[in-house]
Amino acid sequence: MYKIMIVDDEMLVRIGVKALIDWQELGFEIVAEAGNGQTAYEKYVALKPDLVITDIKMPKQDGIWLTKKIKEYNPNTEIIFLTCYDDFTYAKEAIKLRVSDYILKAEMEEEELRKILLEKKKKLDVLGGQKPGIQKDNPLMKKQQEYLLGLLLSSNRSNELVREEFMKAQVEWNTRKYCFIQFDFRSSLKNEKNADYQIANIISACLELIVNKFQDEEVEVFSKQFGKSITCFLMSSNLNEIKIQKCIDYLKSSFKQYFNISYKSVNSPVTSTIEGTREYLGWIFAASDYLFYIREGEHLTKETMHQSEGSFIYDAAMVKEFCQYIEEADLDAIFGKIDDLEKLLDRQRSNSLEVKLELSHMVNDIFKRFDSCFQEDKDVFDFQKRIINSEELREAIEIIRDFLKNIIAENSANRADNAEILIKKAVQYINDHFNKKVTLEDISGYVGISKYYFSVLFKKEMDITFSSYLNSVRIDKAKQLLKNPQMTINDMVDEVGFNDAQYFSKTFKKYVGMTVTEYRSRYEK
Repeated sequence: MYKIMIVDDEMLVRIGVKALIDWQELGFEIVAEAGNGQTAYEKYVALKPDLVITDIKMPKQDGIWLTKKIKEYNPNTEIIFLTCYDDFTYAKEAIKLRVSDYILKAEMEEEELRKILLEKKKKLDVLGGQKPGIQKDNPLMKKQQEYLLGLLLSSNRSNELVREEFMKAQVEWNTRKYCFIQFDFRSSLKNEKNADYQIANIISACLELIVNKFQDEEVEVFSKQFGKSITCFLMSSNLNEIKIQKCIDYLKSSFKQYFNISYKSVNSPVTSTIEGTREYLGWIFAASDYLFYIREGEHLTKETMHQSEGSFIYDAAMVKEFCQYIEEADLDAIFGKIDDLEKLLDRQRSNSLEVKLELSHMVNDIFKRFDSCFQEDKDVFDFQKRIINSEELREAIEIIRDFLKNIIAENSANRADNAEILIKKAVQYINDHFNKKVTLEDISGYVGISKYYFSVLFKKEMDITFSSYLNSVRIDKAKQLLKNPQMTINDMVDEVGFNDAQYFSKTFKKYVGMTVTEYRSRYEK
């Protein structure tokens, strides 16, 4: 591993640079950082990093001074300048020092930094091969913190025992106040390839930012990673709810600016007792399930969290309603129903895993009604898997929305392929049964589609509505029967499927342009 030092008077810039890439993957290890040229040079002499990434304008001693001193000490040390647009007045000095690599802070991107580092690595390889880096983290301290947090969580350890163990670690309970903050990055890091590495950087940044925010409060912070979540345990004699909220707001804006990620967060009330601390730690983990219902960037406290209003269980009526809208290809009705479902779930706020399982089963039941539209069952399995893996309610609802749109598209395409056959079958049915009662429900049921979809399809294929076509068939038959002088009007009405003579007469005139009597008289002459 080649050793790197990052130098910038802005702490958040240093954090942003550290979090930008996976340094170890490229063969580098960050061994030091500093906020000015003077401190940086002292650390350089002590640690002898192979590469220094430094700001130019800094207090005490700037980046140009630092580079001169480093080059005097070891001309083979590689330098990269972090610059702003107005720093190019230093360009001549940089050229004299043979520094040609610049990264603009405002436009700093992972790919650009990666490219420059790989070039630097080639030079370092030529100059003398890799050198072992130093171990910056203290694994013993991390183990101790995890052990103490584990004690707080353990239900079979007495308060007295926990207090004794903390005292051994020089943590006094009588003089401090305590609070937990949990940061959840599952949604924002869900699709990141190097999420594990980013989480490691985020933990480091969290601790550094919290300590910086409370630098006048002598705060001590323990932390533990749980998947893509971080739980921080804050201890200080001056903690209060207002300071905690300011810290959370500060972290939120900092992460958005320098990591370009958001997170959900929850904090416990401030307490001064070991009993309260253990109770609130348990509450923090229980509340983490509640984060499914809030969006990225939102924060949860004990006061803003309300109790669940019962379990969500979908029923056959809900599935039937969705299926009806699918048959009718009624997207507006489907989206309205989905919106109602989201509001119901958000109001109930049941256990998130149970909700996701119910939604997954509902999707499967709908799929079974239309499985002929799909070639493989894996199509629905993909949607179910995405629902189970969703990190928030909005995401799960959007997956269901995509699923239903997919079903409608496939079902409509499938029906379109058979449209001509279906309508021919319907026309034949009308021609064979026009003299009986023929309803839209009867004929749509006969061809196996919904009455809404049948109406749309019939009009599209025949360029005439179903009721108009049925009436035209009946009137054509009536015109034939009127040629028989022995056929009475009442008999003829029954023969062609009309139940009401007055309605028949009105319809006849509409389609033929003359009354029944006028039409018959033409054939009697």
